[in-house]
Parts: sequence; structure tokens; C-alpha cells
Amino acid sequence: MKSLNLNINRRSFFKKFLYSLISLQFIYVIVRLLKPRTQILNLENYFDAGEISSFEKGKIYPFGTQKLYLHRLKDGGFLAVSSKCTHLGCTIGYNPQKKSFECPCHASAFNTNGEVMSPPATRPLDYYPIVFKDNHILIDINNPQRRSKFNQSQVKYI
Repeated sequence: MKSLNLNINRRSFFKKFLYSLISLQFIYVIVRLLKPRTQILNLENYFDAGEISSFEKGKIYPFGTQKLYLHRLKDGGFLAVSSKCTHLGCTIGYNPQKKSFECPCHASAFNTNGEVMSPPATRPLDYYPIVFKDNHILIDINNPQRRSKFNQSQVKYI
């Protein structure tokens, strides 16, 4: 009966171990790249603005504690914009007669979509991502989106 020859020295053992480890890491990276990504919604980071039905079309709703305005567009879409002026960060107010957001510090003005109507502000108001869950509007208040112009894709529809 022949016995197995297990003559392996320390150097060759660690060499094989290292190659195996590198191969496993390489396989892991390839699998992660090929696997479809699913985004998990962490609702703890979202502000519950209320039920969808409680917001009338064509109206703007202030949420002072969250430092944002929620605009329900006439077509039914929603847009959440920051209440901080993009010029120097002063808190803006909404003027319903002029249908504009106005900065009391340096007189910048923004339309209802947050676009600059009069300087010194040079870019639109930041906006916040919106999701709908169980007939509620959830706003990602920890993730303001800086933008260079208004785009229809920033409006969220049910």
C-alpha cells in the first residue's frame, strides 16, 4: 500500500493559500458586478409630508421645520424644493400674489419650480427626491439635489 506524499513546506502552503484567496476575491468582484442591483428604500431618512389626497393641485405647501416647500403642480405632479436661497443660504418665503419664492436678504426671486427669476442667485433652488408609499408622500430631506436648471424629471408623479 502506497502512502500519500504530503511534503509541503511553509512557503508553498502560503503561496497556494494566497492564490486561493486572490481567486476568491476576484470571483466575488465579478459576481457583484454581474448581479442586478436593487435599491433598498430606507424610510427612516424620509419625511412623511402626509397623504397624497390632502394636497390640492396648483398649490404650494410650506414645511418650515423641514426647510422645504412642497409644490403640487396643476398636472398632479409633486416637486419639493429647499427654502434656502442658493445665493447665501437665507430662508426664502413664498409670495402667493406674485407666485414666486423671494429672498429677504438680497431680493433673489424664484418661480414655483425653483428657477431663478431675478439675481443675485445664479442657480435654481435645490430639490428633494420624493417617493410614494401607502398613499403618503415621503421626502428625502437628507439628500438635497443641487441642480443647474429645472427639468421635468425632477417632478414626481404617482
